Amino acid sequence: MMETMLRTQILLLCLLLLGFCYAATTWKPLFGGSGATLSLRLYHLFILFTTIMLVTDLLGWLFDGVEGRFVHGLLLAIHTIYYAVHSLPTICYILYAELLLYQNPQRLRRWKLPLMALSSLLALGSIASGITGWFFSVDAQNVYSRGTWFIGYAVVQLLLLGASLIPLIGAARKSTARTYWTLVFFPVIAFAGGLLQSLVYGLVLIWPVTTVFLVAAALNIQKNQIGIDHLTGISNRLWFDEMLGHSFHQQQRFGCILMDLDGFKQINDTLGHDAGDLALQEMARILRRVAGPKDTVARYGGDEFAILMHEASEYHLQELVSRIELEVAMSNQASKRGYLLSVSMGYALYDSTHFSDAMTFMAHIDASMYAHKRSKLGNRL
Repeated sequence: MMETMLRTQILLLCLLLLGFCYAATTWKPLFGGSGATLSLRLYHLFILFTTIMLVTDLLGWLFDGVEGRFVHGLLLAIHTIYYAVHSLPTICYILYAELLLYQNPQRLRRWKLPLMALSSLLALGSIASGITGWFFSVDAQNVYSRGTWFIGYAVVQLLLLGASLIPLIGAARKSTARTYWTLVFFPVIAFAGGLLQSLVYGLVLIWPVTTVFLVAAALNIQKNQIGIDHLTGISNRLWFDEMLGHSFHQQQRFGCILMDLDGFKQINDTLGHDAGDLALQEMARILRRVAGPKDTVARYGGDEFAILMHEASEYHLQELVSRIELEVAMSNQASKRGYLLSVSMGYALYDSTHFSDAMTFMAHIDASMYAHKRSKLGNRL
């Protein structure tokens, strides 16, 4: 009885935490959540499938050994759902980690066929187990027991958890340390918990561990959302200033490019604010394509953008400026919009002998940017 109460309390606490995770990443008035990006949808699916696992785990434990024909059918349905859905949280994690680290939805295609095939086979085996007893069985007294193929099923789940490490290999430099080590936490701890839970029936480890990961991920999402410009999806001025201050504090060798869209007011006045928003979004996409994985790309304010280059050199700084100009030109050639994108840029490499603080550094770049604009527009701003 005491074991049942403890297990119930743990699983109910996990469900409450998952409710917080969903609310913290969804409710705009309370938490400032952003729109439903692909990574956020995967995160919410992760929450959904983990919730299903917690509920079925709890119900299966509470009704185990309870007499009644209705209970027998209910237990078969509960355990079928439990075994069929078991792999889906891990699959969501793999896709979520892949997208979060590499920011490239096209990379998800390589996972699509094997993960769909695996989850379909496990679901079919789970449905058949109600009759065959492959993965589980429920006897005449409504007592659950593991099936003849349970060990094979558990090995597949552990191998899937092992495969969830694949997106992390060589990806430490593609994200912040906070995000990377949060992602590492799930497969490592979940593998250990899953192994113990497979060997000792009655342990409740893997789903509380999964819940802890989802809470940590929710906190990361919230921190990132605070620093996101919701129109363009890139960092905002708040996050840029924080990263700039961090670079100054660390005395890193860094550079910065500040740019302003030429003729943006005319786009808004002649084509409307929707066209202006699309111009800002297109510019943000260009900057994300050309920037390095460690660079901070931000909407600096209005129609101004900035890229903070960490560990930069004069050569890399000038090379990035050239790539931005090339990408803007290519975008103009490929687009059928009623205007041309054009940017004026100022840039500089940080030198402690010339710049005493962030304000003087950015003021220098701002002056350089407007000098470039005047040279392009013939002193007409």
